[in-house]
Amino acid sequence: MNAFTLSLPIRLVPRKGQQIGMLLFFMVFFGFALVWMAGAAGVLDLDDGTLRLPPQGGWAGAAFALFGLPFAAVGLGGMAVAILKMRRHSPYYHIAIDSDGLTVRELFKFRRFDWDKLPGFETIKVERRTKNGRSISHYTVATELLPDNSQREVLRIRADDYGAKSGQEDAEALAAWFNQLRDLALDHRLHAQTDVPVPEPFRATAIAVSARPAQPSPTGGVTRQASAAARRPTVDRQ
Repeated sequence: MNAFTLSLPIRLVPRKGQQIGMLLFFMVFFGFALVWMAGAAGVLDLDDGTLRLPPQGGWAGAAFALFGLPFAAVGLGGMAVAILKMRRHSPYYHIAIDSDGLTVRELFKFRRFDWDKLPGFETIKVERRTKNGRSISHYTVATELLPDNSQREVLRIRADDYGAKSGQEDAEALAAWFNQLRDLALDHRLHAQTDVPVPEPFRATAIAVSARPAQPSPTGGVTRQASAAARRPTVDRQ
């Protein structure tokens, strides 16, 4: 398969397919909250589907329906987040990759990580028990070793939000890719406008965001694929 390369800086955006499902879910949630509020207020007769304006007992007696507002807000907020994630060039919800490091952008959070400050990346499997059984998630993480031999997690990314394969494959591919870029940066071989290969799971969600014309990199560009040596073992966490 031919290598797919983009020039730095690169932005990883969430998968649209996943967000469409979330958008539909929160639309149903929001609609249910509105119907419940209308029924509780007496505006909507849930038996025959007719509207009553004003409701029996007046608007003051319909105050109980206001308890549905938090649920409507959750639905509305969920729809807004899904729409923001679906916008390809939205300034929210993305991972920006450049020659100096990573920037993780969320709606109310902005985190910057320089390559020379980041430890190596690995993958972890997190298992949780739910009412419907076990839930397993795979993450790409950067964990540093502290002087007392304890570990501190610097960065955790749910790679499946951006990748097109299974959660484990996405996490492993992202860890290998970030390790490759980190090694190049530490060797002073990663520069603005450097061409870097994009792993297969992220080719649909990676976009080049540089507005400047491409210039030759001092290293002639980076075209090698992430090697198996860049992969680290998966850590299981309960």
